[in-house]
Amino acid sequence: MKSPENGRLDVILASLVLESRSQLSKAIKNGQVKVNDKVITSPSFKVSLDDEIEYEKVEKEEPAVLKPLESVPLNYVYKDKDIAIINKPRGMVVHPAPGHERDTLVNYLFDDDSQFDFDSQDKENIRPGIVHRIDKDTSGLLVVAQNEESQAALQMEVRERDFHRHYLALVYGNVPDKKFRIDAPLTRPNHSERKALVDVYKGRDAITHCVLLANNGKVSLLHVTLETGRTHQIRAHLAYIGFPIVGDTLYGRKSDSLAMQGQALHAFSLSLIHPSTLKRMNFYAPLDDYFKGLLKTFYSPKKR
Repeated sequence: MKSPENGRLDVILASLVLESRSQLSKAIKNGQVKVNDKVITSPSFKVSLDDEIEYEKVEKEEPAVLKPLESVPLNYVYKDKDIAIINKPRGMVVHPAPGHERDTLVNYLFDDDSQFDFDSQDKENIRPGIVHRIDKDTSGLLVVAQNEESQAALQMEVRERDFHRHYLALVYGNVPDKKFRIDAPLTRPNHSERKALVDVYKGRDAITHCVLLANNGKVSLLHVTLETGRTHQIRAHLAYIGFPIVGDTLYGRKSDSLAMQGQALHAFSLSLIHPSTLKRMNFYAPLDDYFKGLLKTFYSPKKR
């Protein structure tokens, strides 16, 4: 087949065959593509108009990310060719893991978004597009990279702490301080110990900032920001200081008749630098009905 124009090999090839650009880039690196009878292994190789391109397609293996059993529409707050901002519903797992091979956000992205430029066959990138995570039963904003370049840029942004996340947390207890900081190193949960534990010797640095928004003596509403992003950080830190999140049966009360759909934790605000434009962008997501219902239960005045 002949190149229809001048340009990058991976881009031109993607316009000629029904494969994703990331999959074709991998094929080029594996030596499956020739230009004018010469094997080319660089996806950015410049081809010219009417250059002869040969693509040796290899039979696909079992995909690393499986197709979901059913299509689930995602709630996009914003989307372009580089990033997608999704308001994740409570109950949705972010990426495939044992027991959740077909029903995660990543599965739905491959099924739902034609701009999600990753290869479902790629077993090296086990979390395609994922830059940060929120727990299954936490609702709210999540940024997803649409391609490998954006994923690398956003991951660097997280490491450099240019990436800001804000949460609302409803906790049990009478929080006394208007503003406070939790600095307590955390271990990483594993299969034998599902909790993140405070450990000053073996734990990784973990810092959480909290501002009290409301308090009725029984429960308190907190605005929480992360300085670091450890697994279960907010849940573990708040339980550690004696104020577990309402509905959190792992770190708080083992059973909770008022909160049956998980912890009252919502990622309501997200601020990041766009990987292409380098402009800061801010996004917001309203509380879901479950969280609003809990607030109404705990804060509505009792009828006399």
